Formats: sequence, C-alpha cells, structure tokens
Amino acid sequence: MGIDVKSLEILIKNGHVVDGCGNPWFHADIGVKHGRIVAIGSMKGRHATRVIDASEKIVSPGFIDTHTHSDAVLLANPTADSHLHQGITTNVVGNCGISMTPVSEAAKRHFDSVLRASSLKWEWNSLQEYLDTLEAHGVGVNVVPLIGQGTLRAAVVGMEDRPPNEQELRDMKSQVAGQMEAGAFGMSTGLFYAPSGFASTEELIELAKVVA
Repeated sequence: MGIDVKSLEILIKNGHVVDGCGNPWFHADIGVKHGRIVAIGSMKGRHATRVIDASEKIVSPGFIDTHTHSDAVLLANPTADSHLHQGITTNVVGNCGISMTPVSEAAKRHFDSVLRASSLKWEWNSLQEYLDTLEAHGVGVNVVPLIGQGTLRAAVVGMEDRPPNEQELRDMKSQVAGQMEAGAFGMSTGLFYAPSGFASTEELIELAKVVA
C-alpha cells in the first residue's frame, strides 16, 4: 500500500468496516497516523503504538446529526460528550430558522440572558466570530452552521407580521451573502414559528437565490 505500517500510531484491527458508500460491510484493519486514516486493508502481523481489537464490532466514519439545536450547548459543553458517545462527529446547527447570528441588539439581550444561566457571555457579533468562539472553547465535533431565516428576519424586520420593505429585503439579502461568505452551509426555515412563518413564498425565494 506504500505505507510504512510500522510507523502507525493506532491500528484498529479485525473490524467490520462500514464506509458509508452504500457497500456491504467488509473485514479490514485501519491504520491511523497524525490523527488521519492512512491505510485500510490487511495488516496482519504488523504493530502500532496502540492496537485496538475491533473484533465483532463495526468501524465506520462519524455520523452527521443533521438536526441539532446545540448552537449554545456546544459553548457550555464543548466536548459534546453526548454526541461523541453515539458516534456523532458532526453537528448541523441553526435549524428551524433559529441561529446565533445575525441578531439585533434586542435579540442579543435575550440570548445573553439565556447564556448567563450557563455562566457564558455573548462574545460574538458575526458568524465568523461565533465560529471562532466555538473553536476557542475547544469544540469536540465538526460544526456545520446554517443561517436561521427566522433569526435573520427578526434582526432586520423585527417580530412584526408584515412584508419587508425594499430596503429591508436588500438588507436581509446582504446579511445572507455575508453569512454564506463567512462559512454558512445554507439557510433553514421554521415556518411553523414566528417570525419565520411571516415570510411570503416570494421573500423566501429571494433569500434562497442568494444562498444558491
């Protein structure tokens, strides 16, 4: 395989490998070096600094939880033990139209009161700053942020049940562009909830065009 297996840090042997590609499981050993998988196959008789016998166990890539509301929880519990113990290594946050950014000053005051219950402080204004805050806390999972359309609408239009005026729509589209450029993977809605559900189909289309 072109790999010096003797230099492996971790050898996971005898596992039932499910690689997530839709194939049936297969027997294989897995070699890890510098925190990355570098070899998959038979490594019988080879050694590593740490050997894990995965006989009769499944070895698979980490699972993606596509619907979490751990946006603030990851700040209080950055190691994300409850997820990692289930094999979940990626959290999608910002679901149901609710995200940590962008927010108005009124919304920040609300979030700040929630965070204080966990002895946390509001340390960000932008999505990039929020992600930097997560990283500074030592977050234990990958994070996939979405733009919460309800949070966005609240920041620009407020909690009123009315269409945005032309300037407000431009502002929302500009905010969406900035969030996407900062690392958002998309936009979520929560049309069952206020103020997300106050948006018309046409308004959602205009925002989705920017996401696209």
